[in-house]
Amino acid sequence: MPMSALVLAGRRNDAGDPLDEYSGGHKAFLDIGGVAMIDRVLDALGGVTSVIERQISAPADVRERLQGRGEDGPPIRFVEAAGSPSRTVHQALKAAPAGSSLLVTTCDHALLNGEIIQDFLGQIDGDKMDAAAACVTRETYWVAYPDTKRTFVRFRDFEFSGANLFWFKVGAAEPLVEFWRRLEDNRKKPAIMAAEIGLLTGALYLTGWLTKAAALKRINHKTGVRVGLIPLRFAEAAIDVDKPADIELVRSIMSERGK
Repeated sequence: MPMSALVLAGRRNDAGDPLDEYSGGHKAFLDIGGVAMIDRVLDALGGVTSVIERQISAPADVRERLQGRGEDGPPIRFVEAAGSPSRTVHQALKAAPAGSSLLVTTCDHALLNGEIIQDFLGQIDGDKMDAAAACVTRETYWVAYPDTKRTFVRFRDFEFSGANLFWFKVGAAEPLVEFWRRLEDNRKKPAIMAAEIGLLTGALYLTGWLTKAAALKRINHKTGVRVGLIPLRFAEAAIDVDKPADIELVRSIMSERGK
């Protein structure tokens, strides 16, 4: 199945990104071990043989600064950010050819590499899944980085942190992205979000009784999309750069690796 990769490099719609002052105007250009963060992401995607194209979704000024990047590997194409991550992904899915798929990540995935991507893609069953999200279990993360802070989603039988790595089957995953957009649009309206998710599902989650299987089944029931939640072997997959403390963490990890 031909696969394009989409790197989300938009801007927040609120008061701005707290990392702008560290990166010359956009977090994509943060220096991590002498390499801009987005270049590390592009290099990781460029080493995956199943990726035939890399798309970068970013504002016009960022796209201008990125011209000429990532010359090795699959071609790079610039697309406009559509106002939110879900809208940008939906836009990319609508433009993609039938029978293809879309791999999505973010410009702040500073520790992303080919091994992490292959670990994710190797666990996707395209006959049984229409979309998949990568994650890192609490156990995997704490074994590697016990002294750092990370937010975890808690199901009754599964605790995980997101890994900013997603896969969508063109022609099948669109209803899931539309559901994501509705949640995104109503993130400040708890009553509407509760109605979208389902009161019973929300109650089960808040009381600690919602299982992983039940959550995925609920998404399938709401959207008709078969979703997989795929745990990765690499704790680093859960580390993105959202705040100043994250910069120091990824720099220290890269320094220990001698990179």
